[in-house]
Amino acid sequence: MALLIQADGSRGVALAAHCLVGRSSACTVRLDDPLASAEHARLSFVGGAWSVRDLGSRNGTWLNGDRLPRGATRPLAAGDRLAFGNPGAAWVLADASSPVAMARRLATGAVLAAADGGMLALPSPAALAACVFEGRDGLWIAEVDGEARPVRDGEVLHVAGEPFMLHLPLAQDATVDANAARPGLVELALSLRVSRDEDHVEVSVALPGGARVLPPRAHHYTLLTLARARLRDQAAPGLAEPQRGWRFVDDLCRSLAMEESRLNVEIYRIRQDFAALGVHDATGVVERRRGSRQVRLGTAQVAIAVMG
Repeated sequence: MALLIQADGSRGVALAAHCLVGRSSACTVRLDDPLASAEHARLSFVGGAWSVRDLGSRNGTWLNGDRLPRGATRPLAAGDRLAFGNPGAAWVLADASSPVAMARRLATGAVLAAADGGMLALPSPAALAACVFEGRDGLWIAEVDGEARPVRDGEVLHVAGEPFMLHLPLAQDATVDANAARPGLVELALSLRVSRDEDHVEVSVALPGGARVLPPRAHHYTLLTLARARLRDQAAPGLAEPQRGWRFVDDLCRSLAMEESRLNVEIYRIRQDFAALGVHDATGVVERRRGSRQVRLGTAQVAIAVMG
């Protein structure tokens, strides 16, 4: 995750793909220095690299001690020092890696960044009301109130009564190359073992490098329930693969005896488990069918056994 920090270490800001820097409330990097302009500079990630552009500021943008010509753009690298209007108030580009999905809370200006697996939980993972992630087709998807729909960079999403502006990176060739070395859902097999009283569920994932057993978690029972629906439909004659395993959210909540808000948190945590294994399309382990309020296990390679 790209990170800009003040040279004294007092503050750090995660960088979106396009960040305004200045005193304006519209800026991702908010400055309170009177020498900074309202919209002073722009930091951008294009073609796999960061750059800074002065936006015609009165007191200038400084890079490694040199003042940029007014309106000029310069490439950036990790460790570069930047100053906006006041050369004595320096910032450091501490991390020049690719940006991640972020959302800015419009009421306060606070920026929330995506966690492992590229999933952005709003307003927080513990009180999840919406999840934003990149879909398999490269489009960004927002799951809100049990529905999945495409969203775009700069869109304002209303979640739990609050407006959040989305900052979503564009798909990059470098991202595709990095994913090529990571396993996907089609390469793994899922094995679940459940105790006879159904109090314990063990989850094992067969990856190209060997099997991994996930730490015990309460949400494994939700995974088991979705796996059972998959296997039931796979045994049904005449039911094509795209139609197999789907469960209506309301029915699933009733069978699991939980509120939909809790189900959303459990789905988020299941996806996190697979992201932690290095699966590049981990959000697909639980799929949502658009416009139907249905979910299913995203892999057909699943087996269930009873313990001892």
